[in-house]
Amino acid sequence: MLVAYGPDEQVVIAEDLHFAQLKDWSRRNLLYCPNCHGLVHVKGGPEKHIQIHFAHKRGECAWSAETESIRHSQGKKVLAEWLHQQFPQAEILLEKRLPAPNRIADIFVTFPDGSQLAIEFQCAHLDIDEWHLRHNAYRNAGIQDIWIIGSNRREKQDAFIEAIIALAGEVMFIDTLQTPPLIWIRWPVTRDVVREWENIRGWTPSLEGWVGYSRSKYGATISGVLQDVALQRDGRLVHANRSQLNTQTNLLLEMREAKIIDSVALHAYLAPIVGDEAMDVVLFPLLHAYLFDPELLTRYNYGRGSDDCSVREADRHRVRKARIWLEGLALRGYPVSWLGKLAQEIPHVGPYAAFANYIEMLAFLYSGETKEQG
Repeated sequence: MLVAYGPDEQVVIAEDLHFAQLKDWSRRNLLYCPNCHGLVHVKGGPEKHIQIHFAHKRGECAWSAETESIRHSQGKKVLAEWLHQQFPQAEILLEKRLPAPNRIADIFVTFPDGSQLAIEFQCAHLDIDEWHLRHNAYRNAGIQDIWIIGSNRREKQDAFIEAIIALAGEVMFIDTLQTPPLIWIRWPVTRDVVREWENIRGWTPSLEGWVGYSRSKYGATISGVLQDVALQRDGRLVHANRSQLNTQTNLLLEMREAKIIDSVALHAYLAPIVGDEAMDVVLFPLLHAYLFDPELLTRYNYGRGSDDCSVREADRHRVRKARIWLEGLALRGYPVSWLGKLAQEIPHVGPYAAFANYIEMLAFLYSGETKEQG
């Protein structure tokens, strides 16, 4: 175990104090089990190359779990520190005995308003019936349980992991033996969502087989380090890349079904990619020109290449003005090559596809006429 009571019943966490101090208290029989209050002794230490921990005399405490692995014991400490950073006002305890559900929670969080979380770090296989028993015991006691899985089980198809995904909609695996700790968040996505990701340029999650008892959904996975992840009070995991991806995916679904271009939706989708300045200086003026006359560039391009239809002077004049505007944009750091890249960032769905083609045509016309003049 990693936690004991010291003199005056102060909570002592292994490795938080000098080893010499713990050895002194151990020799003087001043360390006690936080569950059964029996005597414990300090073990391990630098000389033995074993993590410092506390242990009963064999068979002394029915609550004891002293055969846990280094992966498990290290993981509890890492996760407790992670939770302390996020919830500095909460009480966070390791190996908290909970008589009502008859459990020792790996990590127990009590918030100032009285709400409670039990975090279980599971590195070993767990029978699905046993998982249901533990989960129901927590919920019956009014405690929300959150399950985090050791990375050694990431490639396993354990039924209890599937049950966690079904319950919470996601699961996090963690390798706490690495510095910084590595994480993988897995959650189920439908085929329709995966198809939408094909229209998103840049990062998308990896797909690792099927999840769910019906095997009807893909298992999307994002990887990173623990400090990239936040835990909300309701138990949901937050990762910035996944949040942005979810926003983009939802916007794509809306944009695909739209009848007209929505400038608010377009800004929400593109601003994180190109920045607010580019939206104001480049995109919105282009959108205004497009909505005023969507067929201008088509007429101009067709008129230049047809013997039967010459270019109207009004169209020629407006294209010349557009060329001057583009030259000004280049001086501000937005050359015509950047314009072509912008068109690729606009989702080619619904009414937005025609607007993206409009921008591509403008960049093509400007580049072509520049070469002719050269």
